[in-house]
Amino acid sequence: MMRRLIAWLTVVLVAAATLSTSASAADYPSFKDLGAMPLDAVTAPGSGVGTGPNGEPWLYLVSSGSPAVLSVVDARDGSRVHQFPLPGASGSWAVEVAPNGDVYVGTYGEGRVYRYRPGAAAVENLGVAVPGETFVWSITTDENGVVYGGTGQSRANVFRYDPATGVTTNLGSLAPDADPLIVRGIAAAGGKVYAGTHAATTVVEIDPTTGERRDLGLPPGADPAAGVYDLDVRGRLLFARFSLSGSPEPLHVYDLDAGAWVQEIPDVHGLNLSPVAADGRTVYFVRDQTLHTYDLVDRTYAATALTGVSDVRGFGFVDLGDPDWPGDTLVGLSHIGGYFVYSPQTGRSELRTADAVAAPGPVRSIAEGPDGLLYVGTFLAGGLASYDPETGAKTQFAGEVSQAEGMVTHDGALYVGTYPWGDILRYDPDQPAEPGVNPRSVLRLYEDHGQSRPFALASAGDYLAIGTVAKNGSPGGGLTLLNTRTGKSWFTDVVPGHSVVALTYRDGILYGATSVYGGVGGPRPTETDAVVFAYDIEQRRKLWEVVPVPGEGAIGELAFDENGKLWSQTPVTVFRMDVETREVEATRTYEPYPWDTIAYAHVGSRVWFDPYVDQLYVVSQAKMFTIDPVTLDRARVFQPSSYGFLHNNGNVFIARDLKYWEYTPSARPAATAATATESVPAGRPQTVTFSGLGPGEEVELWLRPDARSLGTVRADATGTARLTFTVPLDRAGELTVEARRLSTRGVLSTSFQAAAPLCDVTVDGPHAVPLRAASGTTCLTGATVSGPVDVSPGAMLTVTDSTVSGPVRSTRAGGVVLSGATVSGPVTLTGSAGAVSITGSVVSGSVSLAGNTGGVRFAGNRVTGGLSCSGNDPAPVQDEPNDVTGPVRGQCSIGRP
Repeated sequence: MMRRLIAWLTVVLVAAATLSTSASAADYPSFKDLGAMPLDAVTAPGSGVGTGPNGEPWLYLVSSGSPAVLSVVDARDGSRVHQFPLPGASGSWAVEVAPNGDVYVGTYGEGRVYRYRPGAAAVENLGVAVPGETFVWSITTDENGVVYGGTGQSRANVFRYDPATGVTTNLGSLAPDADPLIVRGIAAAGGKVYAGTHAATTVVEIDPTTGERRDLGLPPGADPAAGVYDLDVRGRLLFARFSLSGSPEPLHVYDLDAGAWVQEIPDVHGLNLSPVAADGRTVYFVRDQTLHTYDLVDRTYAATALTGVSDVRGFGFVDLGDPDWPGDTLVGLSHIGGYFVYSPQTGRSELRTADAVAAPGPVRSIAEGPDGLLYVGTFLAGGLASYDPETGAKTQFAGEVSQAEGMVTHDGALYVGTYPWGDILRYDPDQPAEPGVNPRSVLRLYEDHGQSRPFALASAGDYLAIGTVAKNGSPGGGLTLLNTRTGKSWFTDVVPGHSVVALTYRDGILYGATSVYGGVGGPRPTETDAVVFAYDIEQRRKLWEVVPVPGEGAIGELAFDENGKLWSQTPVTVFRMDVETREVEATRTYEPYPWDTIAYAHVGSRVWFDPYVDQLYVVSQAKMFTIDPVTLDRARVFQPSSYGFLHNNGNVFIARDLKYWEYTPSARPAATAATATESVPAGRPQTVTFSGLGPGEEVELWLRPDARSLGTVRADATGTARLTFTVPLDRAGELTVEARRLSTRGVLSTSFQAAAPLCDVTVDGPHAVPLRAASGTTCLTGATVSGPVDVSPGAMLTVTDSTVSGPVRSTRAGGVVLSGATVSGPVTLTGSAGAVSITGSVVSGSVSLAGNTGGVRFAGNRVTGGLSCSGNDPAPVQDEPNDVTGPVRGQCSIGRP
């Protein structure tokens, strides 16, 4: 019988400001406000270059945050002159310096435009550019200082702001029908406005007076799926770069007088070109991480000596007032607060750092690490932070890590999936953080598979399972399985046209959930139904997929209850599935959801099953709820919340924007793991005990570092579970027992030392007769056996650097290990309950491995006969090449190096 919800669940808590920050032992539930995490960073997608009121060389950087902040920086030394918060803005891709020096900032969050007049004491809020549009993607001014901008998330409007009148005019939408479209690039010159759209690609000329529009068409060979990422007019040439994600792509040149695309320049990066230099014909841009010149007259380009630059977000010429930098000096800003200065006269260059405001970054992902600390990644700003629930210590580190979409503990490390390159990083908390070393990249999914957002990460035995959303502008996503010991991986489009946004693993099967939405800015999906699927990792095939809730386009995280039922929730509907019958047993929809109007939806909700009280927790629609597993009634527990999970200390961690809370639902112990002894000889029993679990909770056990399954155990009424197992004969050194909590996706682990085997019988020289290992552990070390070696049921055998003149046979052995052995005859090992390991050995005969259940490794061997493997569970590991003369059949024929 499932346990019922205790009385405190009738409490409904609303505004976080009304919550008590401390509680006595009897005051449950309680909330502790953790404050913000130390995740300040300079992330300035948009920036500009101009002059102060007295001609000072000023840089303008908008740091993303809550709210975003405009920093005014002196280019001469990088010092900050002013800073201004931008209420209602989360950041900016669009900063433009007008001919008179005024600075215009188009923002996202509420779609507002701001103006800063150099020397002013405040920034002016010019209001929402286009009502209903929350993102100003691009902004520019014409020769007369009139401002033009482009918007999105969906309707791709172009607007004009006239400083003379203070009036903002919407010039209309470019979106065909209701397809999501954004104006990513905009330029203005000669009485015309040019708008470039993403992801449906067009370059449109607009007459702002008459409203007339003309499609300029696409350059020959341009990828029609790649939107216009940036757009500039210099002289009478229009420059357009088409890209799905901002990565280096060709820059195309359009002759406005000839009305034709006339040139293509490969491998260009950044958001714009420089203004025209003092000679009236030269502009600068970045190609192949090198600053280049472009001649507007003869249309040639050439590299300068300045290399190591890439994503320039703002260009401009300034006078540094320094004889070492004569005349106009070119400045280019990066999106993280760095900038270069380059002298066109001397060729001298220098990299500098702007002291822009490091704005706090909002939460993007949270998880419990292998050390029990809370780890946090941020939206856009990047970097990681940790929080120690025991001491309250907060630490910022790994500032080089980009936006972390997902995190999970796997095999003693924290794995982080980052945007935009689909990088999978491994972080070892036991080692000091060091850029490029810890955390380090173990896989990158962008170039080969077009994957950009690794939202879903799950520990799956030997494998890290990774569910992704495709790069911006592209549909779908996929599933990747990475063997973190060998580094080998494979990618599959497991549900074509869908992205994979949730994963969990149980008893050898990976379960996943999808969203019908692909990369941001991609085509609107034609399908309406997200699915749940099952995938067999060993067979590398999808077993089934089910539409649990027709009409719902994105499913949230997945969790099993103590009865093995799978739960999840879309943004508004909870459901329970039986994975054996593939039937959806129960559903309930709590409110309508506007699927027809949203641009995209990825993870539908955060979900876990609380094993202490048998309640489903859901974080969705900025609220945290509990759901009764029988009635499916829900009760609101907390607001606001975007992220949440149950920690092994028994408490729930909640996050939203810049705020974090620790929630204690009731009096409950922390979950812990411990072994009976710190050191056990290989081949002998070890007992591991788990305490502080929920009554009846299941945990799945693995022995690492080689991910051997130890099965599943269930906690008793006191929340305690135990398992006694035999330490494999082929293991030495530190071993870790890892428990995966199926309800919470948490991980418990404890380590011990595997000592050398205790040998009941030792043979270390000539042995002239056949040998039988009848019981206990028989060890052959430097031995020569004249005849066969047989292993009786339950007995164990180790053969190290020894020769056997005859077959080696076992049936239902406790374990067999051959290392550096030479066997003149067949090797037949069947039904072993313990480890079977044959490495670095020579077998003059066939090898048969069948029905072994304690783990099989066959690596680095030479066999003059055939190799047959069948019914081994798990399948044999062949992580080093084998030289097999005869046929290879069964399991050993799959996945050979």
